[in-house]
Amino acid sequence: MSKKAIFVWVIFLSMLLIFPFLIEAPYIMHIAIMIFFYTTLGASWNILSGYAGQLNLGQSVFLGVGGYTTAILLVRFGINPWIGMIAGVIAAVSLSWMIGFPCFRLQGRYFAIATMAIVQIVYLVIGRWQFAGGARGLSYPLVGWGLKNFAFREKFPYYYIAMVFMLIAICLTYYIEKSHLGYYFKTIREDKDVASAMGINVLKYKMIAITFSSFLSSICGTFYGQYLLFIDPDTMFLLSVPIMLVTMIGGFGFLLGPLIGAAVLIPTQEVARIFWSGSGRAIDQLIYGSLIVIIVVLQPRGLMGIYDSLRNNIIKLLK
Repeated sequence: MSKKAIFVWVIFLSMLLIFPFLIEAPYIMHIAIMIFFYTTLGASWNILSGYAGQLNLGQSVFLGVGGYTTAILLVRFGINPWIGMIAGVIAAVSLSWMIGFPCFRLQGRYFAIATMAIVQIVYLVIGRWQFAGGARGLSYPLVGWGLKNFAFREKFPYYYIAMVFMLIAICLTYYIEKSHLGYYFKTIREDKDVASAMGINVLKYKMIAITFSSFLSSICGTFYGQYLLFIDPDTMFLLSVPIMLVTMIGGFGFLLGPLIGAAVLIPTQEVARIFWSGSGRAIDQLIYGSLIVIIVVLQPRGLMGIYDSLRNNIIKLLK
């Protein structure tokens, strides 16, 4: 990383650290937390689908498994949520291996359909499992406030925890992009037969990609449940499309794609909802959906793709 890039990151991180002291409005803090949350989720999807090229339409299954594992251990057995988060990671990664071994043998659209079917199956099972709260969900017991119990009265502790998770996701993605893993993932994405002919163990590296992906999603599941102090199937298992949109709008296969996408989509969604949702005509959804369609049609690689194209054109003109 160049000195200029390091300087930019230091400024960016400094701004993030002081933000809660400058803006104390709870609603603004909530939007910032959701940006961090969806950036982490977008990064988890980006590793598997953006870099490794395995289109996953059921990413929220890992979010839900992580969240529900923590919730069940806390509500039914009184186990600390931090320990529950570790258990959630183990459960989500184990599920990812159970999905990966058979489903990675499927080609193209069939893998995508399989992942969509899996998240629907888990959604229906959890919705009918009364031990997990069924369709009504589970409300978290307030055993005490503070970092130890992962529960806070104010939003700023959630802000910093979500920021740390986001930075972990960005650092992990950066490591993948700059290491041999990124090279192998991209080769598999472009042509798995060529990758196999080059001696790359295709199944092995797909499994590595889905492991990283499930890990990041599962910690988000724990965080989201603790943030809401409530969990139900709809909250956890119906977020696959928003997760994909964040990355697709920001930039598919780019390091900062999920961050850019979340920083644009989350505030846009909130502004549209505030100013246009009261008419009862779903104008907010129309505006929000139109923005997505325009960006995807103009540049399928997202906002980072637009930036790349503009930069390349400027460089050509200067030459």
